[in-house]
Amino acid sequence: MRCAFCGRAGEPGRDLAAGPGVAICGGCAAAATAVVGAPAESPAPVARPGWGRGGVDPAALAAVSQGDLIAEATLVWEIAAPLQAYLEAAKAALGVADDDRPRCAGHRDPVTLADGSVVWAVSFAGADPYARDERPDYGLYLDERWSPPWPHDHVHWPDFDVPADRAAAEAALAGLLARARAGERVEIGCLGGHGRTGTALALLAVLAGTPAPEAVAWVRSAYCPRAVETAEQEAFVTG
Repeated sequence: MRCAFCGRAGEPGRDLAAGPGVAICGGCAAAATAVVGAPAESPAPVARPGWGRGGVDPAALAAVSQGDLIAEATLVWEIAAPLQAYLEAAKAALGVADDDRPRCAGHRDPVTLADGSVVWAVSFAGADPYARDERPDYGLYLDERWSPPWPHDHVHWPDFDVPADRAAAEAALAGLLARARAGERVEIGCLGGHGRTGTALALLAVLAGTPAPEAVAWVRSAYCPRAVETAEQEAFVTG
């Protein structure tokens, strides 16, 4: 079994806390509890330096025992049940039916930019994330877990965050757009295909002629309502 967040393999009960059809490792659980906290009625997660969005500092991870990490992973599952119950109660109170909620099982979507160029947006999903009806000529990926058998490059872009090197990211996106304009089949993706991919698509839209203040709304309409996940990502597009 593997952690549903970082993909690390392990043994349930020792390296992983397993739930129904899903599991989380101690490192991801500790990082999550440090970021989002716990409900008031639950034991408070341990505050640790080095945990944060975009990954866990290896030195901070090495300083914590495996037992503590598994204990915190178990705490996450204890938090999950009352949180799900709260969400279901809120949904009932608001009169929201299941079919009204946006769903997304992954992306293999062509996105046509204002200049007519096409970029495929993809998520790292399914048993074979590299299965394609037609192989791309080139891919630009925003997560290091991508390693496809076709020509590709990576942009260092932490999850739920923005690139530290804006100039390098914009140069990589401009190169991708130039390939699309030349008629190549190109694709871009992170893991889920929403935060980083959505932000990158919004930046590509700006490069292709969409006004920056309109780019986030455009990508949510033309691609996916869940695109661009954080305020920092929105500001990165307009800044």
